[in-house]
Amino acid sequence: MTRRARSTNFLRPLYRLGWLVIWGVWLTTLALVIPVVMPHDDVVGWGFATLAATSIAYVLHRLWDWFVVGRPLPWR
Repeated sequence: MTRRARSTNFLRPLYRLGWLVIWGVWLTTLALVIPVVMPHDDVVGWGFATLAATSIAYVLHRLWDWFVVGRPLPWR
């Protein structure tokens, strides 16, 4: 029994590039932007800023999934 070769999805590199950009910007925001913008002694503010950046990155990732791959959105 021979298997047919899987056809490659031509959007896969585009999907991975988008994933890399979204989470790369998220990581850069956590490492470089938030420490410059937030006061160093404001732990609660750091927590909210980190939560906001993570939430935005997650929503952008889900929208990217929906736009490129066609996965349904979790809230639909």
